[in-house]
Amino acid sequence: MRTIVLQTFLAILPVFLVVLVGYASAKTGWLPETAGHVLNQYAIRVAVPALLFRALFQLDFAAAFAPPVLFAFYSGALISFVLGFTVSRLFFRDGAERAVAVGFAAMFSNTVLLGLPITERAYGEPELTVIFGIISIHSLLLYPIGMTAMEIARPANEGDSRAQRIRDGFRRIIANPLLAGVSAGILANLSDLFVPEPVMTGIGMLAESAIPAALVGIGMSLSTLKIRSELSETFVVCFLLLILHPAIAWTLGRFGFGLDATQLRGATLLAAMPAGVNTYLFALLYDKGVRLSASVVMVSTILSIFTITAWIAFLGG
Repeated sequence: MRTIVLQTFLAILPVFLVVLVGYASAKTGWLPETAGHVLNQYAIRVAVPALLFRALFQLDFAAAFAPPVLFAFYSGALISFVLGFTVSRLFFRDGAERAVAVGFAAMFSNTVLLGLPITERAYGEPELTVIFGIISIHSLLLYPIGMTAMEIARPANEGDSRAQRIRDGFRRIIANPLLAGVSAGILANLSDLFVPEPVMTGIGMLAESAIPAALVGIGMSLSTLKIRSELSETFVVCFLLLILHPAIAWTLGRFGFGLDATQLRGATLLAAMPAGVNTYLFALLYDKGVRLSASVVMVSTILSIFTITAWIAFLGG
């Protein structure tokens, strides 16, 4: 067992070492702070959309969009949101808006920038087919839930209705570059679009740069975040993210839907990812729970080195 855990840890360690390179480069001033913003913009606006386009263009939709897999993963995410909101309100006496930010932090895991490379390192190509189905609707499903809940919790301002704010939020989702890559890939796949080989090669070159650039960008972003005083609430959210969400996904997948080994590993491991930087951006958007969200992103990423190792050892394969 000790050997399995060590092998698992060494398998995912390179992913976190690349994150550490970005963190150290920013902290030491080896790269200027502006470089992190530019790198993140390149990853999110160019390289990762290219990666998603290529993956979805070549994806077997029948294998990827399996309703039981999606239900197992997203049930865990929604339960984590509800529990995060409830714990925030009842035990930490937070206001409704801050509680929504806490729930969003417990729900929105880093499925793309960490989920993809870690799953590939751990299991290879078969699980990627499973998780691309989850990833393709991740922001499209969870962002509206968070924004709608926040708009319900917020008092309406004069001349600025909740409905208008929700519409503005949906416009921001539609303008998301990741969604553009997903949509283009799905449309190209379904229409059996012919893409010339030189164009596909260029897209492939951009796609290959996506994960390294994104991981370094994550590290540089983490260097600007600070662990604040709300550590007890931070650890509760980390528990929901790193332990409860994957436990629900595994339990539903194993006993509720009888998922095969590939589907079960893919859904569970993706559910075990730490909070994404989008969690912090969501808090910034509404100026609620900003310090807590920064702490959750930082602490969950550090803890996930060990919890992901444990989950992979548990899942086997």
